[in-house]
Amino acid sequence: MAPIRSVRITTAALCAVLASVGCASSTPSANLRSLRADYLAIAEPANHRLDVEVDAYADNAHRHLAAAEKALRAEAATERHFDRQLAAISFPPAIEVTARALIRVNEIRAKLTLKQAAAHSIAALLSFRATHDAADAELEAQVRIIRSELGLPPPSTS
Repeated sequence: MAPIRSVRITTAALCAVLASVGCASSTPSANLRSLRADYLAIAEPANHRLDVEVDAYADNAHRHLAAAEKALRAEAATERHFDRQLAAISFPPAIEVTARALIRVNEIRAKLTLKQAAAHSIAALLSFRATHDAADAELEAQVRIIRSELGLPPPSTS
């Protein structure tokens, strides 16, 4: 739980920086439009894959341990693939800080997801619920920040 607490401090610091810097211009530059497109090109497919994988986990978590574990491993793979793609985007320094924070939080979530996937019983698998929900909330906070910096609306799902 300590890594999540550290990320909350990072999130609070980033919010303070954003408040002091101000919002992006209402008429985005070509570079900002390009960054938006680059971000959405990786975020939208990743979100779709995660939705499918989360649904597969939910469908199996209470009755089919192996299928639930398989869905969790797929989630972690999607999270790590997204992180690699996000790291490859050349953001300006202020947004780069947020992208790095998002990647750190997502890496914590991926490690937790893999740990959950190694559970030896359905009860053990389900015992991760609260911790996984907290990691999801931290990630969603980072996603809201980067989308705000890019001038994008909040996601309908994360």
